[in-house]
Amino acid sequence: MFAGVLVIGLAIAWAIDGTEDGDVAEVGEPAPDFTVDLLDEGTFRLSEHLANDGRPLILNLWASWCVPCREEMPDLSAFAEANPGIAVLGVAVEDSLADATAFGEEIGPVYPLAFATPAFDEAYPNFGLPVTYFLDEAGVVTRVYNGILTTEMLEEIT
Repeated sequence: MFAGVLVIGLAIAWAIDGTEDGDVAEVGEPAPDFTVDLLDEGTFRLSEHLANDGRPLILNLWASWCVPCREEMPDLSAFAEANPGIAVLGVAVEDSLADATAFGEEIGPVYPLAFATPAFDEAYPNFGLPVTYFLDEAGVVTRVYNGILTTEMLEEIT
């Protein structure tokens, strides 16, 4: 009976989890699918982006209280504007929706901003902010960078 309850509990946890397979993003592996709410309405789902857009994706994790994130976001925005062949998505983590929204409005990047879910946080861990995941057009994680990225660094990496 205990085993049955355990299996049902694990099945429910898997169903609630917003990632497709519960994986954690790792370099050289397909990025776990995720869905996040955009701060200006709508949603972003990685699998839809890969199927319908097909551009490589720079996935930047940030927070409103993160001073390095404040320094980095204008460079990410300049890069996104100069490189329309690469999609950029910023996802607020470890933050409140109100603070993340206010921060996004203040900085005003040209790329979309979203708010993380618990499932996203599990699939895309960070060990300090900012952290940036680079995904190729097939959705494979090609690089993870911890720390501030400048426009010049982004040009070199991509």
